[in-house]
Amino acid sequence: MIVASDPVDGLEVSRDDLSKAVRIVSKLVEKWNKGVSLRFEDGWLYIEAGHGHAVAKAPARGCWPLTIIVGLSWVRRLAKNMPAGDPIRLHVNVEESRLYTNRYSERCSWTTVDSPFHPEVPGLNVKAIILEAADILKPLLINREDLEKLVSETHAQGASTWTSQEKKMISIIAKAWALLAPLGIAPADIRRLADNAVRNAWK
Repeated sequence: MIVASDPVDGLEVSRDDLSKAVRIVSKLVEKWNKGVSLRFEDGWLYIEAGHGHAVAKAPARGCWPLTIIVGLSWVRRLAKNMPAGDPIRLHVNVEESRLYTNRYSERCSWTTVDSPFHPEVPGLNVKAIILEAADILKPLLINREDLEKLVSETHAQGASTWTSQEKKMISIIAKAWALLAPLGIAPADIRRLADNAVRNAWK
């Protein structure tokens, strides 16, 4: 008899068990919920919205080192139409920032917090961010128009590698960069190290 080994880059969950869990969460979520978090602990996949307000679990096996955050549409869609196959395989493509449920995928982010209070794959209030940044940069004689032009040029080059869900990481990298900048290190260099660490965690 051949015993299947546990996946090393994601989770396998029984179709029935996952279906029951997402249906429970979809019934319990409130209007203010915008997303759900998925974490793996002691052989259980926990699907949670609102810091314990709406939570269900399903037995799973594999590797899931971080808490993944995905939009509420993930729960609602799976509750109505679970992808074909049994077991269901969940895995994250770090480069694409997408959670795959068999072939179905949605944009996701990740966090080291076990149970985020407001799990959400965030959008950005660009105007508010630019105004706040311009205020911070006033001593350097950088104004709002300068920042708007910079943001516009950056967007034209492609999507950002940062998300607002990563505020803690951004804060940590900023502090480290303040020390390492005189040594020629750029924030992107530190981010690359952080991304490599995340990828290795999923191996």
